[in-house]
Amino acid sequence: MNLLRGVGRAMLATVFVSNGVKALKDPEALVPAAEPLAAKFVPLAQRTLPEAVSAYVPEDTKNLVRLNGVASILGGLGMFTNISTRGGGTLAAVSMLPHLIASNPRGAADKKAARSIFLRNLALTGAALVVSQDTKGNPSLGWRANDFSYRLGQQARKRSESLAKDAERFGKRTRKQLDRSTKDLKAKLP
Repeated sequence: MNLLRGVGRAMLATVFVSNGVKALKDPEALVPAAEPLAAKFVPLAQRTLPEAVSAYVPEDTKNLVRLNGVASILGGLGMFTNISTRGGGTLAAVSMLPHLIASNPRGAADKKAARSIFLRNLALTGAALVVSQDTKGNPSLGWRANDFSYRLGQQARKRSESLAKDAERFGKRTRKQLDRSTKDLKAKLP
């Protein structure tokens, strides 16, 4: 593992873990900002998710804040421990979506402060998305699939060329045998 990559992920993970712990310990402080989002999210989730899943969507905003805190902690730990870097980055980025929506600077009284918070949240989301695509220096699954497809195509092309050459040789041999048989037959006929 690249040392700089590991240190950078660990530094980023601390933000997500500390925000998640804060949301678990004191969700009441975050509830006012989450209320408008929860009022729109809960009915939407209950309408769109399957019934078996939508029954588990918490309706209480405090529990939604806690759930988001758990997602943030798990995402940060995934990035930090290197167990599931990509999954942790994805989870951390998803846990930032409510923060991004809630920190919209349009309706804020102090637009400079709100814009600063929004840009910070946007940067954290972007960093988590970058981590979610980190393959630790190994080729991605997409690259591997393309490479496999290319190699398979090369093998098929070589094999078809080889088969064409074999067919051409077989055709020449057959023509020679046919010519000989025709000559022998003509020689036997009066």
